[in-house]
Amino acid sequence: MNYLRVFLCAVYAILIALLLLNNCEGCNRQQPVPEQRVPDTVVVDTAIDRPVPDTTNVDTTAVEEAERVGQSGKLKVTLLWDFPADIDLHVIQPNGVEIAYNHRVDNSTRAHLDVDNRRGGSGAAENIFWDAPDAGAYKVFLKYYSASKPGGIRGSGTCRVVIFKEGQEPQTFEVGMNNVGEKKDITTFTM
Repeated sequence: MNYLRVFLCAVYAILIALLLLNNCEGCNRQQPVPEQRVPDTVVVDTAIDRPVPDTTNVDTTAVEEAERVGQSGKLKVTLLWDFPADIDLHVIQPNGVEIAYNHRVDNSTRAHLDVDNRRGGSGAAENIFWDAPDAGAYKVFLKYYSASKPGGIRGSGTCRVVIFKEGQEPQTFEVGMNNVGEKKDITTFTM
C-alpha cells in the first residue's frame, strides 16, 4: 500500500510540474504590439483602404457632376470632394510623365490638367483630360496636399474619382482622405 501511495504522489507531482511548465511556455509567447497612432504629417499609403471600382452600381450623381467639370476628350479623369482641403489628382501616363498641379500639361501626349481646386468645400473638383491618349497603363492616385487655401481649414471626407474612356461606361471610385500628406492609390488602367 505504501508503494501505491508513493507512486500516486509521484504521478501527481509530475502532472503538476507539466501543468506549470505548460503555463510558463505561454509566458514566452510574443504578445501583440499595441497599435500606434500615425501622426498627421506622415504619408500613409495602405493597400487595405484601396478603392475598388463599383461596376454594378455606378454613382450616377458623381458621373453627372464629373461630366460638367472641365473639358472632355477620349480620356477624362475627374476628382470630386466636398470638404475643405487641397486634394490633388495625379495621373502617371504610359510615357512616365506625371500630370498634376505642378506639371499641368504634357505637350507630347496633349494631357491637360484644366481644373485645379485648392480650397475644397462644396463642389470641389480637379480634372485631367486627353484628346488622343497614348496606349498603355495609366496610374491614378490622390494626395492630401494641405489645408484649404486661403481658409487654412483641414477637413476630411470622401473623394470620388470618375474615369471616362470613350466608348465605355464610366468607372467611379470612392476613398476617404483624412490627413495632410496622405496618399491613396486609386487604380491603374490601360488604354
